[in-house]
Amino acid sequence: MRRPLSDSEVIGGASGAIVALVVAGVMGGFRGEVTHANAALMLALVTIAAATIGGRWAGGATALAGALGFDYFLTKPYDSLAIKDGSEIITTILLFLVGIAVGQIVGQRVQAERGKRDGTEEVGGLFRVARLVSDGAPLGDVVGAVETEVAAVLLVPGCTYTLLPPDLPRPRMDETGRIDASYVHVEDGFALPSEGVAVPVRSAGATVGWLVCDGPEGLVGVSPDRRRTALVLANLLGTAVARTDVPAA
Repeated sequence: MRRPLSDSEVIGGASGAIVALVVAGVMGGFRGEVTHANAALMLALVTIAAATIGGRWAGGATALAGALGFDYFLTKPYDSLAIKDGSEIITTILLFLVGIAVGQIVGQRVQAERGKRDGTEEVGGLFRVARLVSDGAPLGDVVGAVETEVAAVLLVPGCTYTLLPPDLPRPRMDETGRIDASYVHVEDGFALPSEGVAVPVRSAGATVGWLVCDGPEGLVGVSPDRRRTALVLANLLGTAVARTDVPAA
């Protein structure tokens, strides 16, 4: 299923395209002083900025706008999308292709940095909960910590532990992280169902409760690693619950 563009992609693409056209227009007023090489460099910098904000899609939109602006304002005949000089045609095409490549590279780099930062936060959450369980903290403390960490990992407003399945039917996450709902791909993962998701809390193969998570606020991608982290947190809670002799759900 084709995913809709995220807010950051829309904002980055729209603002980048507008800025690229404005920059090309300004440079068009100084045609005798601005070389094509310098103009292409300026438009490439705008593409990099857009890709940093909105990823490769924003970079691609900005690269296209930059190439059109370069053609319209800086190649003969001016103020027209027609190009008579073969070398200027090549320059315009190369500007677009370089912009696409730059947007792709920057977008991947930004996404990798975000993933690294998110991974550090997830490991920290796992450590905090594991420490509570190993120290034999009161069950209420463990429950509260797991609810907070799972909500953060799954990018939802809140999450509540309950012994019984949720009153209102909602998609459930299995032990592999899959969810019995239609998948919408967003960035590096899939959006959770709008009605939320129920994560089983298990201990020794038995279900000892459920983490009932709210629906996400907007369309946000949740990677497989995030879902697996949520399951590990749920299993840690299962260990704490089993110690208190709470009956299986």
